[in-house]
Amino acid sequence: MWTKAQSELLNVILDHLIPPRADGSAPGAGALGVAEFLPTATPFAEDPVGTVTAVLDHVSKTAPDFLSQSAAAQVAVLKATEAAVPAPFACLVRLTYMGYYSRPDTRPYVGVGAHPIHPEGYPVPSESAESLAELTAPVRRRGQIYRNA
Repeated sequence: MWTKAQSELLNVILDHLIPPRADGSAPGAGALGVAEFLPTATPFAEDPVGTVTAVLDHVSKTAPDFLSQSAAAQVAVLKATEAAVPAPFACLVRLTYMGYYSRPDTRPYVGVGAHPIHPEGYPVPSESAESLAELTAPVRRRGQIYRNA
């Protein structure tokens, strides 16, 4: 699908889109292997491989030395790429998020269990009395808008 050089470039780009945590407690999208998800994303994008390749081609043409540049310089190249090929870049960002956050092994990184949502669900803390009062105030002010049965 992608050459070795394109794969290396893609993983660095993915790590910029969803970077690893500074403390090492969560990997970036590239390190996690989100690149493997991208070709399978046809239900979410018409041509995910072509879309990603368009971004890779633009980066390669405008910054052939991208991998050896500083992180700040890489970000500048990615911002320029986003401006030059906005639709493919936006699609890559969306698919990256989908590929990263849909993985069960990323759930603990964002504070939810690794188990499926159903049938057990996740623990959800109750709202405080003040929060509930604030949330329901518009409804209570409106008053009864139904007939008593």
